[in-house]
Amino acid sequence: MSSSMNRSSSIIDITRELLSAPVYPGDPVPELKRLYDTASGDPFTLGVIRTGLHVGTHCDAPLHIIQGGKDISGMDPEHFIGPCIVLTLPEGQITDAGFFRRILPEGVKRVLLRSRGTSFLSESAGQFLLDSGVITAGTDGMSLASPGEEEIIHTLLLGGGMALIESLDLDHAPDGTYFLSALPLRIQGAEAAPCRAVLFPVDI
Repeated sequence: MSSSMNRSSSIIDITRELLSAPVYPGDPVPELKRLYDTASGDPFTLGVIRTGLHVGTHCDAPLHIIQGGKDISGMDPEHFIGPCIVLTLPEGQITDAGFFRRILPEGVKRVLLRSRGTSFLSESAGQFLLDSGVITAGTDGMSLASPGEEEIIHTLLLGGGMALIESLDLDHAPDGTYFLSALPLRIQGAEAAPCRAVLFPVDI
């Protein structure tokens, strides 16, 4: 992708609201608790939140699956900010390397995949993305992998140094090129962190 871009003033928010986002089976349901509240006569409002790190729109670091891998605070911000492409996967199937070989522009480093929760990556597709220099893969589903294949795909991608962004909201982001900003919270020792993901439409 060319570094020469004309940025639009229109921003597309692709982040799911944390407290209402779908929760992966077995993960804790996020909770916001008010310790102080101006509505109750307190001089200020102060809240605390209890949540798993994989609820809502979040970024995974290698530590999620790779022992001794980088934690989220050690990930290069380049993974989460820069030009990207949004692509829709064929519905209801495992997507293989051939799909990306036909459609993925050369030099793309960040790929956000519209899966509708029904399309997933095969090992060959994941390997193709790694071999093509993709450093970040995102999905509107809870995972890029089909049920039962999550450990295999996560190990392949995260072990290859890729960052993952999961549970995006791509409903208002048509396929095309964008400038992505999805920096995660910097939490030392954490294998993942919530992020606020937005897209800036661009002409490349």
